[in-house]
Amino acid sequence: MVFHRQPQLPTNPPPVRRRGGQRETAAITLDAFVASLYLPHARFRKRSWHVDERIARQYLSPAFGACGLTGISRREVEAWLHHLAAQGLAPATCNRILAVLKSVCSLAVTRGILGQSPCAGVFSLKVHAQRERYIAPDEAGRLMRALEESPRPEATALRLLLLTGARKSEILTSRWENVRLDQRLLTVPLSKSNKPRHIPLSDEAMAIICSIRREPDCPWLFPGHAPGKPLSDIYLFWNKLRRCLGLADVRVHDLRHTFASILVNAGHSLYEVQKLLGHSDPRTTTRYAHLGQASLVAAAQTVSACLHQRDRRGGGEQSVSPPPETYGGNDRASPSAA
Repeated sequence: MVFHRQPQLPTNPPPVRRRGGQRETAAITLDAFVASLYLPHARFRKRSWHVDERIARQYLSPAFGACGLTGISRREVEAWLHHLAAQGLAPATCNRILAVLKSVCSLAVTRGILGQSPCAGVFSLKVHAQRERYIAPDEAGRLMRALEESPRPEATALRLLLLTGARKSEILTSRWENVRLDQRLLTVPLSKSNKPRHIPLSDEAMAIICSIRREPDCPWLFPGHAPGKPLSDIYLFWNKLRRCLGLADVRVHDLRHTFASILVNAGHSLYEVQKLLGHSDPRTTTRYAHLGQASLVAAAQTVSACLHQRDRRGGGEQSVSPPPETYGGNDRASPSAA
């Protein structure tokens, strides 16, 4: 099976014939089904439909695009999934790609084109423990100094990411109409949880926003290169910067981890961190709240201090009496206890 054909999603609807007065789809290929039925369906139901479109174009079409949906077997899907992993894609990435194919086939079953999905019984790849990386205080200081020295809008956006803990998309798509300096808030009209979210602004974050030059007739804090569009991505700038600073393994999203970690290590509660990050589920917040080694040592020292308190009244150390001795595994009181 070939997995490297150049993808080409068609725009025309699949051929239709009638048999016995009933509408029937004739030998529809995966490319035709995705373009004419799946993507229109996803546009109305998924905010991330454009991600599905990209995955279908890059990964589904090269492998199965010209195949009739009824001709795809489970064995071929399993072989394709392992081929993706063999190319070096992370297991989580492979699973996201598989999830799109499963959604496509599930809709085909619903529409009566497939009797059973070829993805039935195909299991996701095992994902290893979640990667943890947050920036140490000295690293964060070097990073902020480098960002402050750069006039690039990408640097300004990264500074706001560090100071607010916001998601990259929330900062890059910020509009001037959603900045409330009088309330010290940046509002995200529709957040990841499908609700408005309000990001509190510190003094420095306020100063950064006030320093941004507002372009006439442009709603975006960070205008993009294409007219009328926001800044689409900051990866190229970030990738060069992080390598120059010796932070090659730090992702943009790790700035959000760092924001949460600084709060927790400064003594703020997980409830406060949850509200600042905009999490609806507190369990999600615990993934971001990394306690530094100094905080953990201090916590352990608390136990040590409790166990070795000095007897201030006597001026000496308070000794702790041992429990009754045990002999030969049997609990017996000592002679003095009798």
